Amino acid sequence: MQVIVAANGCTDQTVPIAQAMAQQLAATGYDLLVLDLPVGNKINALNEAEAQATYSCRAFVDADVVLGPRILIELAKILGQDAPVYASGKVHIPQAKSYVSRAYAKVWEQLSFFSEGVPGIGLYAVNETGRARWGAFPDIIADDRFVRLQFAPHERQKTDASYDWPLPEGYENLVHVRHRWSKGNVELADRFPNLMENDSEINKSFNSVLRMLRTPFSAVIFVLVYLASKRRADRIDDGDSRVWQRGRD
Repeated sequence: MQVIVAANGCTDQTVPIAQAMAQQLAATGYDLLVLDLPVGNKINALNEAEAQATYSCRAFVDADVVLGPRILIELAKILGQDAPVYASGKVHIPQAKSYVSRAYAKVWEQLSFFSEGVPGIGLYAVNETGRARWGAFPDIIADDRFVRLQFAPHERQKTDASYDWPLPEGYENLVHVRHRWSKGNVELADRFPNLMENDSEINKSFNSVLRMLRTPFSAVIFVLVYLASKRRADRIDDGDSRVWQRGRD
């Protein structure tokens, strides 16, 4: 396995901490490459890392994700097939410190997209024939959804193993991250309308509404975050100069 850490414009200790892992990873047969990139841009980081990748099967992992102990083994088994395949694992949301984030997570985990689909948020993997479906990553917000929609629902598989994907902490962080997700989805539909035929998101189904009613107070918080993020998006579209970046506490 080759491990590439693409530190994109990091001003913390990411690079030296990653470099210090080289000997430990080498002892287990992993080849580590740390890229210290001056540009703080995720898409640039993805493309720079892929330019250095030596293996055909690829797993893309966000910095805040914690992989479970067996997930890479199970992903490798899925990616070993010849047919194009998109793979991810079961998403586990660690308990947040913020009550708002815990309530939001309670509803999020009930959505059909999350519980029944292969969302690939924070972690997605493709084999060689799957990766051949697109070239360089385009300059977009939603790289994970861009890749997922390269595959029809029957071409997506999920491991039994899980990984930790933390939600942003607190109301304000949830709102502006949710706003960024929404902007990314709109951008994809505008720029790549042909991909929408693979869109299997069914969160607006009647069953999802019924599930939300099981936890009414959490559902209210979820809807408030959704409405606030939509209002913010409308305000920015109307000329508000503020730029909302993805952030986690």
